Formats: sequence, structure tokens, C-alpha cells
Amino acid sequence: MSTVGHPLSDLGNLLLPFYTYKSTNASSPNADAFLPGVTPGLPTPDIILAWYKEAAGWDPRPEMHWAMAFAIFRFSAIAQGIAARYATRQASSAEAQRYARTFKPLGELAWSLVEQEIAKSRTATKGSTAAKL
Repeated sequence: MSTVGHPLSDLGNLLLPFYTYKSTNASSPNADAFLPGVTPGLPTPDIILAWYKEAAGWDPRPEMHWAMAFAIFRFSAIAQGIAARYATRQASSAEAQRYARTFKPLGELAWSLVEQEIAKSRTATKGSTAAKL
């Protein structure tokens, strides 16, 4: 999916499989393809981000946890919609059933990224306060 919004949204969507393959309950059916070294020629997230920095003239890395939290939470909301359709028998495929199981782990994964950024922000704030004293 692509957006007309902030570039980090598109970058988050692009890198989504690299983040979700780590979570067994939240990964896509092709998640194994994103394991390091499994798919010959597939660039790593670090390489993709370096290419982005070179092309855009802006380094997105400091903001990527926020971007990934948004992308994963967005994907969780999509999966929850599929789960709702599965529960009401409007979607009955095995794929719909699998997505129905992923929305909670995806939401938890997104929240863990937010918590990491909050902790990092608090640490940085304490460090700058200590430096001022």
C-alpha cells in the first residue's frame, strides 16, 4: 500500500515484513522469506534505509521506531477488520482465519515499539537535565 501522506508511512509499509517476521503470531505467510540470508539478493532494512537516505537527502533512521509502530498498528487494524468479517462469516478462507489471529500480536508489537521510544526519550531527557545541572 502507498499513501499520499508522510514518507515515513510508505517506508514503514515497505519495511513491515522485516519487523513482523520476528513475531511468530504476527507474521505473514511468507515471513520466512524475510529472515536474514534466506532470499538471495533481498536487501536488509539497513541497506534500504541507506538507499532512502541517499536518494531523499534525509536520514529516516531516528524516526523509524515511530514509523514502524504506526505501520504495524495500521496493519493490526486491517487484520482486526478481517477478524470481524471472519467472525460474522463474511470471510471464511484459511487466510482470513490466520489474519484473525494476528491483530492482537500486531497491536502488542506496535505498542512495544512505542514503549521503546518512550523509554529512549525519558533517558535522553534525564541525560540533558543532568548535563544542565
